[in-house]
Amino acid sequence: MTTNKKKGAPGGTPIPEQDYGTTPERRAQSLAQDLFNRISDKRPVRRPKSPSVDRAFRQLIENANRNGDCIVNGGCGYYRPRSDDELGEFAFRVYKAKELARARTIIDKITAMENAFYGRY
Repeated sequence: MTTNKKKGAPGGTPIPEQDYGTTPERRAQSLAQDLFNRISDKRPVRRPKSPSVDRAFRQLIENANRNGDCIVNGGCGYYRPRSDDELGEFAFRVYKAKELARARTIIDKITAMENAFYGRY
């Protein structure tokens, strides 16, 4: 691996050539896309430790789920559950229940805020 010294880098820190000129956001998106591509029904993919990569990774999953994919977090990582598998069906039911509970909580909060705003208490 060859390295270049980036101008303005602290102490002329060497950076890998493939990273030269890329922004941190693009690098995070690229790493998140690599993780996303590994998601299957066989082996769960854990969330990354880097906050920026994790944010991009979760956004990719959210977009996939909104567009007809089914990716859930089964506790040990993200995977695509299979409908012909009992554990897959159970994981989907648990995930669906959590999402519905979140949605109800948001609706309740908005209703309470609206009532407070318009003085309906």
